[in-house]
Amino acid sequence: MMTTAADVERFFASEGRARRELESWRRRKPEVAERVMAHASVAPYGVRSEEFSRFRSGHPLGQIASKAAYKEVDIQNWRPDFAMVHLFHFCLEANGGLFSYEDFRQFCRTDDTGRAFSQQAQRTLQELVEVDGHDPEASKRAMTWRVGNAYYSFLREIYLVTTFREAGLDARIHPLADALFRVDAWCGTATVEMYVANPRFKQGQTGRKAKTAEYLEDQGRFGFVRLEMKPQHRHGVLHLPTRDEVDRCISDLRQWRGVAYI
Repeated sequence: MMTTAADVERFFASEGRARRELESWRRRKPEVAERVMAHASVAPYGVRSEEFSRFRSGHPLGQIASKAAYKEVDIQNWRPDFAMVHLFHFCLEANGGLFSYEDFRQFCRTDDTGRAFSQQAQRTLQELVEVDGHDPEASKRAMTWRVGNAYYSFLREIYLVTTFREAGLDARIHPLADALFRVDAWCGTATVEMYVANPRFKQGQTGRKAKTAEYLEDQGRFGFVRLEMKPQHRHGVLHLPTRDEVDRCISDLRQWRGVAYI
């Protein structure tokens, strides 16, 4: 089982806004595009849901809370050259399956793209301290939250694909679809967008983050299913969608005429 960037391009970006977004991204970020377009997703389809139990504790955020981290140093809008979801997908394939946060740090020491990301993060920290005058430790905490929280989000997406496939849905995933079109997963022509409810970023139909439909609805053939997770407030714990949240999403997917099954 494999999903390539060419598959994503043919399926989502043959026309309309998605095509324009893809072409614009290729022009703006040719080096990023070259690596992402060469990426094939294989490892996500070999993951089993029971594997996630070992990721429920001992993760990067520890007792760092988002409000505390961002109140000290606000880097919520920091955007590295490679989206972090790109890096996590690259690491997943290099590792052959799920990886710990420490595995990701090792990946950033040994992989060319990972090293470039790490160097960019270090330059950002240096600017926060030397140019903006922030405290070094506070800056590190904010960066840890920013990267660690993205890591949590990635694990949730892999978990979602895993549970969908275990339920018989032909769920697919690829970093091109995720980062460029906000498609966390798809099953046939039914797309899935998952998020933790947060009125500032995304909740219901509000929030400043772009929605999947904004990129794809002009093609008239895609369905848009949203899985909104209730927020939890335990720090340093992997927050996965509940069984009820997943089951409701699966039920919504099965109602779409273009959903695909294994």
